[in-house]
Amino acid sequence: MIKIIPCATAFLAAVALLAGCGGETGPTVSDRSVVFVGTGGAYQAAQREAFVKPFAASSGIKVVEDQPVTYAKLKTMVDSGRVTWDVVEADPFYAIANCGRYIEKIDLTVVDVSKIDKELVSECGVPDMKSAFLLVYNTEKFGQNPPTSWRDFFDTKKFPGKRGMMNDAKEGGLEISLVADGVPTDKLYPIDYTRAFRKLDTIRNDLKFFTTGAEQQQAMETGQVDMVLAWPGRASQAAHNGAKIAPVWNQPMFFWDVLVVPKGTAHKTEAMKFIAHAITPAAQATLTQHIAYAPIHPDAKLPADEVTRQYLPLGQDKGTGFLRNMSWWAQNLDTATQKWTAWISR
Repeated sequence: MIKIIPCATAFLAAVALLAGCGGETGPTVSDRSVVFVGTGGAYQAAQREAFVKPFAASSGIKVVEDQPVTYAKLKTMVDSGRVTWDVVEADPFYAIANCGRYIEKIDLTVVDVSKIDKELVSECGVPDMKSAFLLVYNTEKFGQNPPTSWRDFFDTKKFPGKRGMMNDAKEGGLEISLVADGVPTDKLYPIDYTRAFRKLDTIRNDLKFFTTGAEQQQAMETGQVDMVLAWPGRASQAAHNGAKIAPVWNQPMFFWDVLVVPKGTAHKTEAMKFIAHAITPAAQATLTQHIAYAPIHPDAKLPADEVTRQYLPLGQDKGTGFLRNMSWWAQNLDTATQKWTAWISR
């Protein structure tokens, strides 16, 4: 019988804890197994329904789950030659920066990317969803005069109230501050840190920072913030839970996640098969049914639920949207993070 074993236990913990993950040597419990590592929360719950359960049922390969994704832990595994993760949810820029060193190249004889947008695929990473950083606002507060742009996000005189964003350099704050300051979306990179932080300073006293997606969702549901630089998946869930919010699809910054295979895994073949399954139309359609992230396969059926569709990139941006430059982030993540941390700590 196929077993699905969700497990959030750290792989290098005590033996007693490891036994709870399915075996004396960690979560990788057999040669016919895959350890899938996600980010946790609602997103991994959706992946469980779309990827994990169907793949295990159809392939006969046991799937073990772990969380959260920690790049430092992945590096330690590879450097030590003790790799216990097989498929990992990752940022595209991580896959680009570490391709061939910490991440295996994708086996294109197994993983069919022929119908996937080539801009989203890299040598070591295959996209498993597409979304966008969105401006989401409180309709009860701004219903008669809603914001229409990132410029409005920074205009606390015309639109007074709290703003929310993730406390992380890579979560869109740098780019949207430059867009709000008048930088054309095709001229955002290399990021002008001085200009970006100067713009962010104008709303510093009105900002609420989140460290998790759950915090972001709760803030929307409880009205702690009036505008949010939001993850659509969390915003959609907040809306389903009754939050009085709506998205603005002017100049969204499109982003995507990728599935990667750690270098040196003993289950490379099984891992590639898992990724191949995850990007099929059926798997992608199921994912979107459970969370408001768009499928990356053009043949995937979209959900009929109108709330979910409001938060999917279905052309509502009328051509104003832009892709995040993942190659730039692959080269500049550490510097951007250091500068962001210094700004937050001031």
